[in-house]
Amino acid sequence: MENKPVIIPVASGKGGVGKTFFSVNLAYALANLGKKVILMDLDFGGANIHTCMGYSVAPDGIGNFLNQRNSKLSDYILSTSNKNLSFISGDAEMVGIANITAAQKKKLTNQLFHLNADYIVLDLGAGSSYNTVDFFILSSCGILVAMPELTSIFNAYSLLKTSVFRRLFLEFKSIPEMKDLFNEQIKKGGENAWKVSELLQMIKKVSPS
Repeated sequence: MENKPVIIPVASGKGGVGKTFFSVNLAYALANLGKKVILMDLDFGGANIHTCMGYSVAPDGIGNFLNQRNSKLSDYILSTSNKNLSFISGDAEMVGIANITAAQKKKLTNQLFHLNADYIVLDLGAGSSYNTVDFFILSSCGILVAMPELTSIFNAYSLLKTSVFRRLFLEFKSIPEMKDLFNEQIKKGGENAWKVSELLQMIKKVSPS
């Protein structure tokens, strides 16, 4: 049976907190332990990991994969000076890459788990867009990077709450009553929509099990 790689998504509530720096060093640390690692730039529209890997211009990568039919994600894996570490560029300059479609997201996700690696480190974009959140909740090994600043901590907390909400929504969306409950919370907006304890109580009323 094929062993699936451990996915480690790295995210942050806001930019400029060292998320990419952390992702690159985590990937190198795992590689130095003898693990086979792929570092992937999933900062759609703001990819820059290639600059940390010695490239002044982004090589073909995620953007090409998403926009070409019958392409394989493994075709875009690039080697590094460390024999255990490879990476896939993000193609920030490709038009439209910042707003990938649901079909493109599914294509990427399906092939992600079949890459030949022990660990795959995902450097995600800052903020809490659904694209970022959906890749963050792919794994239970997600890492949130923050600085000891009010804005950084507040935005990291917001991303965490959004991730919990999104995970629950995807888990229960097949149940009509539950889907209606989540849609009502989304319409509310503001702080009331993101109180996890209250949301859990409402879920319990709709479906005690």
